[in-house]
Amino acid sequence: MKKVVLSVLCAVFSLALFSGLVWGLTALAARNSRLSTEREETEAETNLLVWMDNKDWADAVIQGFKAKYRDEFPSLKISYETVGNVDTRGKVSLDGPAGIGPDVFLMPHDHIGNAIIDNICLPFPRDKQAEYTEKLLEPSLKTCTADGTLYAVPISTENIALFYNKALLGAAPVPESFEELLAFAETWNVPAQNKYALRWSVDDSYGNYFFLTAFGMQLFGPNMDDFRTPNFDSEAAKKGVDFHTSLRKYYNVNTADATWDATVAAFQRGEVPFTITGPWAIADAKNNGVDFGITKLPTIQGNQPRCFSGNIIAAVSSYTKNPKAARAFVDFLVSPEGEKIQYDLTGKMAAYKDVSEIEGLRDDVLLKGIMEQAPYSDPMPIIPEVNQMWDAMKALFTFTWDGQLSTEEAQKKAMETYDTALMMAGKFRNQQ
Repeated sequence: MKKVVLSVLCAVFSLALFSGLVWGLTALAARNSRLSTEREETEAETNLLVWMDNKDWADAVIQGFKAKYRDEFPSLKISYETVGNVDTRGKVSLDGPAGIGPDVFLMPHDHIGNAIIDNICLPFPRDKQAEYTEKLLEPSLKTCTADGTLYAVPISTENIALFYNKALLGAAPVPESFEELLAFAETWNVPAQNKYALRWSVDDSYGNYFFLTAFGMQLFGPNMDDFRTPNFDSEAAKKGVDFHTSLRKYYNVNTADATWDATVAAFQRGEVPFTITGPWAIADAKNNGVDFGITKLPTIQGNQPRCFSGNIIAAVSSYTKNPKAARAFVDFLVSPEGEKIQYDLTGKMAAYKDVSEIEGLRDDVLLKGIMEQAPYSDPMPIIPEVNQMWDAMKALFTFTWDGQLSTEEAQKKAMETYDTALMMAGKFRNQQ
């Protein structure tokens, strides 16, 4: 009997010992797993990967960020990769889920629609959204907003304006209206010598959009988000095209001859009093020693036209493991210090309502001229159907300017071109 009891006690003891061992090993494994996860998370929180398109700018921004946030992120390591802005959305959609994507990336604003669909942008908190609303241009900020939520921040903007050659203008005042500009052209132009006061890309959709808005056309509706209503066939569009075509009298060349070299480059060489272009044309004109100024687009029949604008926006990846530092980095990009670095190294213009805080930019008289037009600008639509818009809009201007179609016929052509492009993309204007 004693042997039986002893055997039972030994068995119970062995089982308890084994169970304790198993429990201990399980607990140890769980602890090691937790420590490994915590270590990985800690490592992730001390690293930040940013994608930018300019190495010198990126290096300067990173250096400036570290100096400003040294106490808040003392162990943060920031790495940088050169990725072109037009390539980032697609790459983040692939690299983000794989764990090799950036924490912060830049892209053109018209990529935001698909970026939101792809769920690659981490929204900004309401307090930051309110802060940005106070200081950034409303049209630029709207490009990053959907359903009241801010998904990115505009760090630069650009738009067209009127460039004028001071020497060729002489004592004549800078025109504030197209009527004044054309009055100058009446005395300047000598068609037989190919001498024209105003030269611009007469069939360019981006550049000629303002002729349509001067008469109230609303591209894709009042919010620019309804692909069913491009409004190329509207009465407002007709008035805009008619005015555009009337300018053939003052610049009598076919669209094929209104090339960059014959228009903007001619202004950059000091040969033309006026052109319509954007900040990308400033550097060559300055390098050529042209004495010129920039101002907002002239009014048309008393109406201030609205042009297109484009924005580069900064977003935090929804896959980031360090959202606090990533948002701080974006915040630095759009801060006066960050915008000064961008201006110094790229010459780009901040999307600020008031640039007086930004050293360098606030004293740039040429970019101030561009900024005069900025409040009268519509960011290019962010709906995917904008890709089907460009050729259709071009049809409005090309066929009428060259005398191949009447305005009504060009409007019909534009709508047909748009509908065909939509159909190729698997969409129809009458679909629900």
